[in-house]
Amino acid sequence: MESIVTVNQTDIYNDWNYLHEHGETAFKEVNTTKYLAKRLREMGAPFELFDNMTGMIVTLGSGSPMIGIRSDIDALKQTYNGKMGIFHSCGHDAHMSVVLALVQYFVNNPEELKGTLKVIFQPAEETVTGAEKVIKSEKLPHLDVLYGLHVTPESEVKAKEAQPMLEAAATRTLWLTIRGKAAHAGTPQLGANVIDAFTELNEKLRSIKLKTDLPYSVTTTMVHAGESSNIVPDYGTFAIDFRTRTNELMDILQQKIFDAIDNVQKREIKIAVDGNDLSPASIPSEKANSVMRNAIERVLGKEGVVPPKPNQGGDDFHFYAYDGLASESTMLGLGCNLKPGLHIPGMTFEKSSMIDGAKIMIEAVKSTQQEFN
Repeated sequence: MESIVTVNQTDIYNDWNYLHEHGETAFKEVNTTKYLAKRLREMGAPFELFDNMTGMIVTLGSGSPMIGIRSDIDALKQTYNGKMGIFHSCGHDAHMSVVLALVQYFVNNPEELKGTLKVIFQPAEETVTGAEKVIKSEKLPHLDVLYGLHVTPESEVKAKEAQPMLEAAATRTLWLTIRGKAAHAGTPQLGANVIDAFTELNEKLRSIKLKTDLPYSVTTTMVHAGESSNIVPDYGTFAIDFRTRTNELMDILQQKIFDAIDNVQKREIKIAVDGNDLSPASIPSEKANSVMRNAIERVLGKEGVVPPKPNQGGDDFHFYAYDGLASESTMLGLGCNLKPGLHIPGMTFEKSSMIDGAKIMIEAVKSTQQEFN
């Protein structure tokens, strides 16, 4: 059955224009939250702000099933054309605009909402810390299903196409501090060189092998040590990014990484680990995927459905299922001819695709009761 959903295109474009020009970084989305609150009040949509952080939860309808919709709201601090700025280069401005349209639709058509709808405007996705803060706030009940969305590069999905699931990888970043012993560069044997320790550790990380055909990676992404050319450095910092296709593989890989760290610590070399920025891999849900696939078909036709493809990117959206707050979940991969890619300031996409995205998400919510009751 073809979709008969209609949304206010002018509102979507106006929302995007404002949000695009007023991006804010993780947990600093103060004006973004104020704008969202203003728009929700104009709609007559009830919402609750989070305590001591940005963002909010909108509640519409009643009864079961308990349906969640999540939109991330933060932007990225980046340099573009020689100037530092804050950019919505990951498309969160589009996500918010789509979800605001969804809220407006169900405010205007309450009879089409079967169950309770919880709409989460979540801060700090880019630092993979926002979702867990929302969960720990205890303002969100257990969800039968949670839907999210993400604009997708043209190289993966084109406009008038969409994926019913984005197969995100499990990702984690560790920040490490190495402490050694300083000495004159002419007598290095009297010191403990943190650069030597880093080199040894990096070689151990590069030699890690997992028994799997699935993709995984371990990458040193930052390193700094030493302030003088004639002193053996006794202090250094570096970061490691590692990714796996599944959460089970992540458990195995991170244990091998911690074993490598322990093996390098000897004599005066000590390594401290900071940061637990784990972002779980997507947890496939056939029920949620089926709902989203059917919603895509109603809006874009069968030819608009693109099968999910493995992706080494991560998203803290998957914490909701990983931590057990959502029984089922899926994230729509919205094609919009986005180029050259995500996290690139100045990236562009076809704004009309936000209309398709809003209709797909609305159709998914409308048909959820059939699958989850």
